[in-house]
Amino acid sequence: SFQDVDIRTLEAGFAGGGRELNFSDSYHYNIAAYELACLLGIDDMVPVTVEREWRGKKGSLSWWVDVKMDEEERLKKGLLPPNTHLWNRQMYKVFVFSQLIYDTDRNVQNILISPDWRIWIIDFSRAFRTVRKIQDERVLLKCERTLLDRLRGLPREEVERAVDDHLTKWEIDALMSRRDQVVSHFDKLVAKKGESQVLY
Repeated sequence: SFQDVDIRTLEAGFAGGGRELNFSDSYHYNIAAYELACLLGIDDMVPVTVEREWRGKKGSLSWWVDVKMDEEERLKKGLLPPNTHLWNRQMYKVFVFSQLIYDTDRNVQNILISPDWRIWIIDFSRAFRTVRKIQDERVLLKCERTLLDRLRGLPREEVERAVDDHLTKWEIDALMSRRDQVVSHFDKLVAKKGESQVLY
């Protein structure tokens, strides 16, 4: 899958009537998402994505995932995963990652399901906003222990090395601020509910 969109404007309007200041829609975010997923150990949910030039244009080139369906189709058909426990654990990671990168376009069409019911998330071109707060902490119900440990110990310098060509300083500032909020949120949940009810 090749994507070469790279739009940055002071303001953008949408068909539904909403507007966004400092709007950006860029293939660079696809690459940054993959690199960050690698740092966090969840690159088994984000297809390998690199920067390449094709037909004279630079863009993000992603491994094409062989899928059974997307989440929209699953919901329309009323299909249940064969193992809801494992499915929910995957979805918890999707929620954490989406809040971390401030993905404004995470929807049921870009959550893909492989034949063995593994979840793959694609299309991050409208993520990595410069907003320093997470969108909705209410979706952060549980977290994988290893993922939380990696979030907690993630050095800014390591993030910069991984995404420096694809995110601005302000986008990295916001990302690290949201990281702190995600970690703080789960620490509070653990204190309130107990580790066994929050971490897995």
